Amino acid sequence: MAGSQRHLGFLLLLTASSAVLPQVADLDRVQVIRQVEWISYELGQAPAPDAEWNRFEMPMRWSVKEGAPLKAATLRMHFNLPSMPAEPWAVLASEATDGGRITVNGHFAGQFRPPDATTYVRWWRPHMAVIDPSDLLAGDNVLLMEAPFRSGLHVVSGVEVGPLPRIAAHFDWQFFLDRTVIWIGSTVAAMIALIFGVLWSRRRDALSGLLALASVCWIAFSIYYLVDLYPLAWRLVFECLHYASAGAFVAVISVTMLRLCGLRSRRWEWIIIAYAALGPLMRVATAQAAAPLLDQAWLPGLVAIAAAVSALAMYRSMQSLEAPQPIVLIAAVVAIGAALVDMGGLVLGPGTMNGAHALSWAGPLLLFAMGTPLVEHFIDVLREAEIARAELETRVREREQLLKRNFERLRESERIKAEGQERQRIMQDMHDGLGSQLMSSLMLVERGALSNEQVAQILRESIDDMRLAIDALAAEETDLGSALGNLRYRIEPRLRAAGIELAWDARNLPESIGLHPDAVLPILRIVQEALNNALKHSGARVARVTFDTSRIGDAEYLDIRIADNGRGMSAEGVGGRGLLNMRNRSLRIGAQLNIVSAPGSGTVVHLRCKLDPTHATNTKEPRTALNTQAVIERARQS
Repeated sequence: MAGSQRHLGFLLLLTASSAVLPQVADLDRVQVIRQVEWISYELGQAPAPDAEWNRFEMPMRWSVKEGAPLKAATLRMHFNLPSMPAEPWAVLASEATDGGRITVNGHFAGQFRPPDATTYVRWWRPHMAVIDPSDLLAGDNVLLMEAPFRSGLHVVSGVEVGPLPRIAAHFDWQFFLDRTVIWIGSTVAAMIALIFGVLWSRRRDALSGLLALASVCWIAFSIYYLVDLYPLAWRLVFECLHYASAGAFVAVISVTMLRLCGLRSRRWEWIIIAYAALGPLMRVATAQAAAPLLDQAWLPGLVAIAAAVSALAMYRSMQSLEAPQPIVLIAAVVAIGAALVDMGGLVLGPGTMNGAHALSWAGPLLLFAMGTPLVEHFIDVLREAEIARAELETRVREREQLLKRNFERLRESERIKAEGQERQRIMQDMHDGLGSQLMSSLMLVERGALSNEQVAQILRESIDDMRLAIDALAAEETDLGSALGNLRYRIEPRLRAAGIELAWDARNLPESIGLHPDAVLPILRIVQEALNNALKHSGARVARVTFDTSRIGDAEYLDIRIADNGRGMSAEGVGGRGLLNMRNRSLRIGAQLNIVSAPGSGTVVHLRCKLDPTHATNTKEPRTALNTQAVIERARQS
């Protein structure tokens, strides 16, 4: 009897447990809303109490023609609880394009920005609202979503209610699919655009440029799904950006695939580009009226173009013809499959992804796959260039010693030649100046035509000429200013003895003057001749010598003026032998000589010589010796 009572108590305990356990399990389970009741009404009004509610299966989708005013809609959903929970619950709307106000059993649970008269709203991310446990009832509970809506497509899907921790986990996962994946894909596309944009800018490789352009198009395409609300006036801009970036991405990817196949048909490329441009042009031309046609016909046409190009590439690969690498073909098939999944949700209605787009990860995957062989090719090119550089350095090292020996011999030969040219120039200067003057003086002395004073004067002039030649040679190692200073030192006492004051102004003479060494002696002789003329023939009281530089266009000139206040010369006197020698010397160095004189107004001699920055009179550099080390360095770099 006691044993029977124990068995009966055990059975009663099992029965009570079986009645309680399902209730505990129901309170811990996430409930997915399968059906929804929907009613629409004028904005600012409430639905009539006897209004008829329309019943739909979730997910729910409806569209409104362009131009319709703002209206309001209420979605009513039911869920059952065996008892009131003790912990907070939450509601998740994976896709609710218009946002709105959420209430549970008449109690406010949350609100998400709905559209209004000036703001366009299209939520691309999920929403979650926390439900206070006291707002829930044992048995039937009513969940309401109220939101305005305007023209366009409207979707509600993926509505779930359950304990807050589990709904929060579902929300995080849905947010990752809807938003984080897009950010990751855009970041990958930006890196690809940067890398291959730099490669294209340096190498002008067409495939690198196309891949960078496709990445930029993908970034623009992703922006549309990252912006949830914006001014209503910008709606056309954002939707045109959406269609234009989608068409451009498919067109660039298709052209790139064709070129990876070795096919460069301008005709087919322009056909693809024209079809890609058709969508945004229709959107601009027809406003929102063309949106359903673009979504249900034009976008699937883009997928068909990509599929046809991918099929052609796979066929060429199977025929062992030029084709993209297998990783590119696999990524293209995956991207087309993802596009078909997204097209199914767009054309047939929302699917199980609850607003997430498969292309958000398949597109960047395709870009990454297409960039992989290009990066490998670039690495191979760098490796080959490194090998070639190492071989070239070896060959340069082998030739370096030979080059050094050859250039040493050449430099020695050039040095000997330079010394001979220098001796020839000195002999020519001595012959034309001092030698000619001594020969003519000797003839006059032999005929007895000169007095002792005249002979002394000739000898002084000869010594001056010899010193002038020495100063000109020394100017190659010092500077023109020093040579002119020596000339002034020798001639100023003679001018002072003749009662002529010498005003010498070299303040504007630069420290380094770009003059060829061969021009120094003629300049000194022109200045000496002009001062000698002032001493012998002018009867002047002041002789002024000024030095300056001027610039005409890009050319720089040295200006030397010798002016006196003497009696001047007539037009016939300007053609004298001394002045003719001055003109010949100026022509020899490419300078301009201008002599202005008139009886009673003095004489001005103006010498203008063009400067060459490659020459400097304050440093003497060997003009014929070679810089062996520089030549070897240039050979190594080439």
